[in-house]
Amino acid sequence: MRRTLIALALTSLAATSHAASPQINVGPMFEYMPAGSSQYLKRVRNSGDATAYVRVEITRMNFDSAGKISETPVDAAALARNQTDASGLIASPSRMIIPANNGMQATRLIFRGQRDSEQYYRVRYVPVVPESGEFSLDEQQSEDYKRGMSAGVNVFTGFGTVVFVPPSNARYETRVEGGQVSNHGNATVVLDNVKTCQLAKPDQCVKGNKVHLRPGQSSALPADAAVYNRFDVIEGGNKRSVDSRR
Repeated sequence: MRRTLIALALTSLAATSHAASPQINVGPMFEYMPAGSSQYLKRVRNSGDATAYVRVEITRMNFDSAGKISETPVDAAALARNQTDASGLIASPSRMIIPANNGMQATRLIFRGQRDSEQYYRVRYVPVVPESGEFSLDEQQSEDYKRGMSAGVNVFTGFGTVVFVPPSNARYETRVEGGQVSNHGNATVVLDNVKTCQLAKPDQCVKGNKVHLRPGQSSALPADAAVYNRFDVIEGGNKRSVDSRR
C-alpha cells in the first residue's frame, strides 16, 4: 500500500512539473529614455509553454534626502486623455498577450508632460490569469485558460524594471578626483563594470558592478596603495573609460 501511495505521489509531482505555464523575460532591469525622445520600446518574451497575459503597472519613484524610496501611482487615465496638467510615464499597450515558446510582444513606454528635472519610474510586468472581458477574452476563453492553469501549482513571477527619464535639457558633468566620482550634472550618470584590481597583478580584479549616480551624488572608490580602479562612465549616449593608473 505504501509503495502504491509513493507511486501516486510521484506521478502527481511529474504531472505538476509538466503543467503548462508562462515564463516571461523582460530583459535589462534598468532602462534609460534618451533626453531627446519621449518614447522607449520595451520587448517582453515568453519562454514558457503557455500564453502569457501580462499587465504593465507603473509607479513614480521618489527619493528623500536620505535616499529612501517611496512610490506613487501614475494617473494613467489622465495621461491617456492628454490632460493638460498630467505628467508621467504610461505604457501602450498596458496589457500584452505573449505567445508561448519564445513568443515576443512589445509595449511602448511614453512620457507625457514637463521634463524640467529627472524622474524615475518602476515598471512592473505582471503575468495574470485573465478575467472575462480583460485582454479581449470572452467568458469561455477565460475559463478555458483557468482550467489549463489549474493542472499544476502556478506561481506567476512578475518582474520590475526601473526607467530613468532625464530632463529634456540633460547636462552631464562627471568629475573623477581624489578617489571620488561626483555627478555635477542634472541627469543620472552610470558607472559601469566598476572593478578594483591588484597593481601587482593587473588582471586580478573583483567582479565588476554597476553604480547609478543621480544628480548631486558622489561615490567613493576603494583607496589602497596596492590596488587601482577601472570603470566606464556612461553619460547619456556617450561612454568613456577611466583607469586610476593613468
